[in-house]
Amino acid sequence: LNRGTVHYLPVVRCPYCGSEDVEAVKTWKMRNYTVTHYRCRACGGSFNHYKDPSKGKEFILRSGRRTTKH
Repeated sequence: LNRGTVHYLPVVRCPYCGSEDVEAVKTWKMRNYTVTHYRCRACGGSFNHYKDPSKGKEFILRSGRRTTKH
């Protein structure tokens, strides 16, 4: 344990409602990217987070929002 180093975990927010209450459902590799599929506990939206640590790139793609039946 190196007590002089502080590591910050990235905060992932739901692109639909902005909530930080998201859960990682699945993670996989795609080319240079690590892809994590998230589901928002607040609104039910689902999205993918793509990260390429070698180039410092990351982005989010919306993959669907839960529909409610009336």
